[in-house]
Amino acid sequence: MKLAYFPGCKIHFHLRSYGEAVEAVMANLGVTLVRLPFNCCGNPARGKNLVASVLAAVRNIALARQKGLDIFTPCQCCFGQLKHGVYWYKTDPQIREQVDLALAEEGLVFKETQIRHLLDFLYHDLGREKLARRLKAPLPTHKIVLQQGCHALRPFSVTRFDNPFAPKMFRELAQLTGLEVIDWSKETECCGDPAAETNGGLALRIRQDKMAHARQAGADYICTACTHCQIQYDRISHDSEDGNKMDIRALPFALFLGAALGIFNEIENKGARNN
Repeated sequence: MKLAYFPGCKIHFHLRSYGEAVEAVMANLGVTLVRLPFNCCGNPARGKNLVASVLAAVRNIALARQKGLDIFTPCQCCFGQLKHGVYWYKTDPQIREQVDLALAEEGLVFKETQIRHLLDFLYHDLGREKLARRLKAPLPTHKIVLQQGCHALRPFSVTRFDNPFAPKMFRELAQLTGLEVIDWSKETECCGDPAAETNGGLALRIRQDKMAHARQAGADYICTACTHCQIQYDRISHDSEDGNKMDIRALPFALFLGAALGIFNEIENKGARNN
């Protein structure tokens, strides 16, 4: 199977180990990730210029469709934005006309294609039974809480990803690897990353609160499947009080899955940021 690989902007600069883990997992599962000359997903422009935002997303989709490939991304923000691009393209005639004119200048045409995040690819396309058969190294009994991430779950009318109130894909996939998923009240709440650039104090308080609740729940790790969530938990604060509380780590699910597939031996070392 071949998929157009859309890693997004954050992985290369901030989370190389996450990207490497995703690529290793997909290769182990027999998936070839094809790199295309993609541009930004368009999310940063959405609140400033909706047409530019939609064009950025739809151009990526057109490039993948030109090659006859579906899109695969490990970034929930990119996943959500690509879905938003399709939504606005299909529902707003004026936007569609402007986007089509811009695409035509490059000889591109929009044709709908599948857009998959790591979680829904594993859950729907590969399937839990097939994934379970590939697991080789049962993980130690780590207790984790899940950080679901917002961009894929909401709004459901656009993303059609999972039940935004009671998501199940991430939980069931994590349990397959042998991880013990603990219930906690903060699972579907924002990590605070969207506020980091404009209100660092608020982002810090959100992070502190979530990490405190994760410890109180008895978790060994916070497990993420979103680049923005992982970056938020990885931030090193100059606030000494926050630094003293950083005794629980957040690690991407791809690292746990890679260990369960027998690819990685040391999850913690592999999870070192930007290693």
